[in-house]
Amino acid sequence: MNYGQIKQRALVEDQLLSALVELTYRCNLDCYFCYNDLSLKGRALSVEQYKSFFDDLEQMGVMNLILSGGEPLSHPDFFAIGAYARARNFMVRIKSNGHALRGEIARRVADEIDPFMIDTSLHGGIASTHDRQTRVPGSFERLLKNIAEWRSLGLKVKINCTLTRWNEHEVEQIFEIADRLQCQLQIDPEVTPRDDGDIEPLDISPTQEGIRGLYEFQAQRAREFAFEGPAAPQPATIGRQDADLMKAAPAGPTQQRKHCGAGSTGIAIDPFGDVFPCVQWRRSIGNLHERSIIDIWKDRSELDEIRRTTAEAAVLIDGEGDRGQYMSFCPGLAHTRSGDPLKIYDSSRRRGAIILEAYQGLSGASKVESSELADRKSEAGRRLPVL
Repeated sequence: MNYGQIKQRALVEDQLLSALVELTYRCNLDCYFCYNDLSLKGRALSVEQYKSFFDDLEQMGVMNLILSGGEPLSHPDFFAIGAYARARNFMVRIKSNGHALRGEIARRVADEIDPFMIDTSLHGGIASTHDRQTRVPGSFERLLKNIAEWRSLGLKVKINCTLTRWNEHEVEQIFEIADRLQCQLQIDPEVTPRDDGDIEPLDISPTQEGIRGLYEFQAQRAREFAFEGPAAPQPATIGRQDADLMKAAPAGPTQQRKHCGAGSTGIAIDPFGDVFPCVQWRRSIGNLHERSIIDIWKDRSELDEIRRTTAEAAVLIDGEGDRGQYMSFCPGLAHTRSGDPLKIYDSSRRRGAIILEAYQGLSGASKVESSELADRKSEAGRRLPVL
C-alpha cells in the first residue's frame, strides 16, 4: 500500500496521520500578512507536556509531525522538542522563515533532528519585494544564502510562496530561484485573513490577471517538460490542494467521502494547548492542558460535526462542476471569513475557473505539440539513409 492509499483509507477510517504543532508565536520577522493571532495569551505547553503528547501520537499511529510557529526556532526548547520528535520516529518537517537557520544552528538541525523537509517562505523574486513583506531589510539575501547552506548539509527544502499584488509580476524569477537552489516550490494564490478574522492582509491579494499569469506560466513549464523530455524543467506545485497540471483531470465527482482531512487525518495545536481540526479551522476541539490527545480523539462530540461538515463540503464542491476540483475550497477558511464553513467564497470560485481554463489550454496545446513531435520523428525517419 502506497502513501496515497494510506491517506485515502485513513480519511475514511478517521485515522490521525499528521499533527501541525505551533510551538510559539514569537518571530524574528514581521511579515505583513502573517495569519497568527498575536493577541492570544495563555499557558504555554511545557517540554514534558510535548513529550507526553508525542508519546500519545506515536501510540495513535501518527506518521507526520510539523513543527511550526511563529518561528519554531524561537522556542527556547526547540532542539529538545525536535530531538524527541525524531526519537519517536515521526516524519518531522520544520516550517521556518529561515532567518536564523544558519551556521551552528543549521548543523544542529541536521544532526539532532534530521528533518524530512525544511519548509520556508519566499515572498518575491527580488530583494525589495521580499523585504517589503518581511519588513526586515536584508532578509532576502540572507534567506537565499541560508537555503544554499541547508542544501550543502543534505537537507531537503521546499519553498512556499504566497502570490500577492506585490510579487505577481515576479513569478518567473521565483521559479528561477527554486530551480537554481534545487528546491521544491509551492505557490499559493490565496492570501488569507488572520486567525482573529482581521481582513487587512486581503489588501494585497493578487489580481485576477496575476493569478491567470501564474497558471499560464505553470502550464507553459508543463508543456516544455512534456515536449522536451526529462531534461526540461520540472513544473513546481502550485497551491495547497491544486491538481498537478501534468496529470489528467479526474473523470468524475469527488470519490472520497470527505472533502478534506480536517479532524479526520490531521490536527493543529497552538502554543497554549488548544487543538484544532486544521491550521485554518480555528475551532477548538479540546486543550492538552485538560485532556490528552487520545481522550480528545475518542470524544467524538466535536469531531463528528467537523467530519460531517467536510462530507457536506464534498457534495457542495461536486455541485460546482468541472471547476470544483480546482477551487481549493477550504471549510476552515470559509468559517474564518463568514462564520459558515459551507459558504463558498468568491476567490475560490474565481480560482477554480482560472485553473480549469489553464488546464484546458494545456490539454489542447499538448495535442498540437504531440502531433508536431510525431511529424518531426516521421520527417527524421524519411531522411535516414537506407543501409
